[in-house]
Amino acid sequence: MARVIVTSALPYAYSVPHLGNFVGSVLPADVYYKYLRMNGDDAIFVCGSDQHGTPIELAAVKKGVEPAVLADEMHQTIKTLFERYECTFTYYGKTHTEENKEVAYSFFNELYNNGYISEHEDMQAYCNIDKRFLTDRFIQGTCPYCHKKSARGDQCDSCNRLLEPSQIIDPFCAICGKSDITFKKTKNLAFDLNKLQDELRDFIKRNGKYNWSRDAVNKSLSMIKEGLRPRDITRNMNWGFQVPLSGYENSRIYVWFDAVGGYIGITKEWDSRKWRDYWQNEHTQLVQFLGKDNTLFHTIIWPAMIIGSKLGFVLPHTIKESQFLNFEGKKFSKSNKVGIWLDEALRIMPADYWRFALMYAYPETADSDFTRRGFADAVDTIMNDKIGNFAQRVLKLAAANRQLVEQGIVPESEKRVKAELEKYTAAFGKLQLKKAIAAVVGLAEQGNRIMSEKEPWLLAKAAKTDAKAAGEAKDVFSSLIAITFALGVMLYPFTPEASRKLLAHFKVVAEPTLALLSGATELDLEREPKPLFSKLTADEMEKLRKYA
Repeated sequence: MARVIVTSALPYAYSVPHLGNFVGSVLPADVYYKYLRMNGDDAIFVCGSDQHGTPIELAAVKKGVEPAVLADEMHQTIKTLFERYECTFTYYGKTHTEENKEVAYSFFNELYNNGYISEHEDMQAYCNIDKRFLTDRFIQGTCPYCHKKSARGDQCDSCNRLLEPSQIIDPFCAICGKSDITFKKTKNLAFDLNKLQDELRDFIKRNGKYNWSRDAVNKSLSMIKEGLRPRDITRNMNWGFQVPLSGYENSRIYVWFDAVGGYIGITKEWDSRKWRDYWQNEHTQLVQFLGKDNTLFHTIIWPAMIIGSKLGFVLPHTIKESQFLNFEGKKFSKSNKVGIWLDEALRIMPADYWRFALMYAYPETADSDFTRRGFADAVDTIMNDKIGNFAQRVLKLAAANRQLVEQGIVPESEKRVKAELEKYTAAFGKLQLKKAIAAVVGLAEQGNRIMSEKEPWLLAKAAKTDAKAAGEAKDVFSSLIAITFALGVMLYPFTPEASRKLLAHFKVVAEPTLALLSGATELDLEREPKPLFSKLTADEMEKLRKYA
């Protein structure tokens, strides 16, 4: 039994996530965690709201409220939405807590004492209109690498390069939109990543080769090859944890520092004793899900903090990087009204439909495109026709032909179940989640093939007068029931509500486990079979167009 910490990149607490954000980290992490629970592993799923940084401060400035107020309000909104999508976090916390401050300070102090934080003077942008220093996202302009005009002072979303504000070409202030910016000399502290690049390279080559997404490994090694530079760890700003060092009373710890350490802080908030059993246990596997725009924070900065601090925290065992999900060929954009946000999606269809359709289109190894037609196909053809209709037909046939139904079937003994289950577990073992959902669909296809070839309704009719037909009918019914039960179990990580509905016909009320498939089934023939899924209605299609 493995001990696993599953994390998802922390959502920013300044707006509701969109479908691309959701499928990029939180949803696949939740799917994987549910599987680990089914498999009986000792696993926890830790996530929370990233509450610091300029996105929250900028949004608060524009709304005229305190950053802490906005951050807590959005945290609760996002947390509630994830609960509605049936994300079963062990704990969903936030970064602006005393627990996370303690973790951030322990990292800071140890890195400082070990010689990896140094003082230096640099030039920080100052807006002459707003009369304030500008940090990362308060500065926008042109990327010095790809020359796209969508770069921010911390990162370019087009080429995913980490940036410094001074590198931005033609910078302008994100608050007033003006270019009246002066770079003034200021004193800051920097994390000397360059002093750790040899250890980082060795770690990535040793561990990343086997357990990280290939793109994550290549990008990280390429960045190290170019040569790591010190990265500012403090900023002249108002929002965040105060720097625990004399002379920096007016500075704050940069958001990226306490955000990546937030995984530990949130675990500590969950349980003040158990958190060490996971984070300081050499046998723990840390599995991190994130979008490719967050990769270098988790493959370079985060391991460097752990290695340099010597605090004994586990290093990332697995980095599961997803690519981008676009919407109808375009990048999600609230300002341009492109895409669907999590709250909007639930006004169209229940959570199960989105969970399944998004994982069916999961951008696991390459950018993928969410389209209305693709969503309708996933719902109508796959969920409703292949899976839902099959399960309902089996249950109705069983109820109508009770004399042919044998109780105590062991699903795993059915060869078709066994074959697809092996694909399913192997896929989860390698974190190939699209292959895992394909195994579920494949099992439903096997069941539909039996239904089409054997025509059990005709066998049932013939069984009334033909003993040979009765024997064959019982075998066919056993296979169909075994497949139906297995679908109920295997669907759980993807569509938990449908899984519960289907397994209720087998008197399973607790969270399903894979062990159920090696035990005997008990089909409740008195329970009325109802549809698991339904096709999109004209009204739902209209809502889909409206919110898109």
